[in-house]
Amino acid sequence: MIEKTDENSLGVVSNCWKFQLDAGEPLRDLVGRAVAEGFQFIELRQGCLGECEDTETRLPRVDVLASLAQQLPEITFDLAVELPIFSRSIDPASGNVRIMLEAAHALADDRRPAHLRIVDLVSKRVPAARSEELQPRPEFTFEDVSASLLNLQKELPSGVLSVEHSFQPWSGFRRLFEDTRLGGDSEDATFTSPKLCYDPCNFWLSGDGDFLKEITDALATDWLSMVHLKQRVGGSISTRLEAGDVDWQQQLTALRRAKYAGPFLFETAPSANMWECLADSRQCLAELIGQ
Repeated sequence: MIEKTDENSLGVVSNCWKFQLDAGEPLRDLVGRAVAEGFQFIELRQGCLGECEDTETRLPRVDVLASLAQQLPEITFDLAVELPIFSRSIDPASGNVRIMLEAAHALADDRRPAHLRIVDLVSKRVPAARSEELQPRPEFTFEDVSASLLNLQKELPSGVLSVEHSFQPWSGFRRLFEDTRLGGDSEDATFTSPKLCYDPCNFWLSGDGDFLKEITDALATDWLSMVHLKQRVGGSISTRLEAGDVDWQQQLTALRRAKYAGPFLFETAPSANMWECLADSRQCLAELIGQ
């Protein structure tokens, strides 16, 4: 079991603040309060970027993000965006993707690597690998997904590209990391393989929730860029970390046993009393760790 809460490993995902952002509170102020509350990691999620996002296109405003990062050198940021990585090829040179990459770089400096985190909220499966036995040959394949991810990673040569599992069944998602060695070593020692943003609660989106313990116990934690902390209660995401479908004590134990040492980011459902909910969530986490 984890011996104590490492406050330097905790963070927040900005969609926790959707209520406040929709009410007109600046993202800069919300991040500033998170800093005052002792959080060290902030994931800036597309759709919940406030003044740092174009309201029509939902694309990040690179210059505004750069200014935010410059004012908060002690915070490690990542930029989370939505891309249909499992249903079509992603071209790093295309206009929207280029802006996303530039925004990730704008949040980085000599101490903080650029980190682009992607999630596919459109595709429901991971495409099959090419095979002579597959008839007819699928239009979009496993290899196409790998190529898109590796091309994106090349645009972050000293940074991090991470992928979050959502609606895609874990069997296909895991195979992507195993068979293409996305989580393993590369022949090029300077190349950083794409990583996994691990969200235990998301396994109920893909129908794998009943197998969560086995999945986490078998997880290669050197794949992981971060772990999202949230809870599912009565079929919905809770506004706080509490008892629910995810056995967080088991999850924390398994991750520590596997020597995971990366950040944990709260991604609770938004609410008017979000700061109180975050305080409750941190207390819940401390109690779980102390058990």
